[in-house]
Amino acid sequence: MTLDPGPSGPDTPRWQRRPDARPREILDAALRVFSEAGYERATIADVARRAGVSTGLVVHYYRSKAELFEAVIRDRMLGFVAGEEALLAEHQGSYRDLLHQLVRRLWEHCWSGDMMDLILVVKAERAAFPECTRTLFQELTERWRRLFQGVLDAGARRGEFRVSGPHAARVVASMIVGSAESARCFGSFDPRPSTSEELWEAVASLLDHGVLSPSQGASQ
Repeated sequence: MTLDPGPSGPDTPRWQRRPDARPREILDAALRVFSEAGYERATIADVARRAGVSTGLVVHYYRSKAELFEAVIRDRMLGFVAGEEALLAEHQGSYRDLLHQLVRRLWEHCWSGDMMDLILVVKAERAAFPECTRTLFQELTERWRRLFQGVLDAGARRGEFRVSGPHAARVVASMIVGSAESARCFGSFDPRPSTSEELWEAVASLLDHGVLSPSQGASQ
C-alpha cells in the first residue's frame, strides 16, 4: 500500500514535497524576493531560502539570476492574458459586460500581491534587461491592448460602444495599469489616498460614460 503524502504547501517539510511542485515554489519565492529587494540586491540564495530548497536546486532549474528573473515575468504574464483572450473568443453576450469583466480582472491582477512591484522592478531594470522589458510590453501592454480593441470593435459593430479602435484601447489599458502604478508609488505621500475599490468605481464610471453609445448608456 502506498501512503498518501497529502497536499504540499509552504509549511510542508521539504522532504515531503513532490519534485514537480518545486519549479512553482521557486517561481513564487523569486517573485516575492525580486519584488521586495529589486533585481540587483536579490540573490539566488535569497530565493532558495524563501522557497525552502537548496541554492543548487534553484540553479538546476534556472541557470542564472537573469534566467530566473525572465522566467518569473513570463510566468506571471503569459498564462493570465491567454485566459482572457479565450473569454473574448468564446463570448456571445453583452460586450459592455465583457469589457467590465476584463477590465476588472486586469485591475485585480495589477493590485494583487507582488504584481505591481514586479512591474516596477522590470521598469527599473529595463536598460540591463531589454528582453524582459519587451516581454512586459508584449504580454501586459500590447496583448491587453489588442484584447480591449477586439472587445471595443465588436461592441461598436453591435451598436453598444461609440468609441473603438487602437487608440481607445490604449487609453483603457493605460488607465488601469497607470492608476495602480500611481497608487503603489505615491499613495503613501497622498494625505487622502483613494482605496482600490474607490478607484475601480471611478474607472468603471469613466468607461461607461466614455465608451457606451448614448442609447446603451441611457439603459444602464
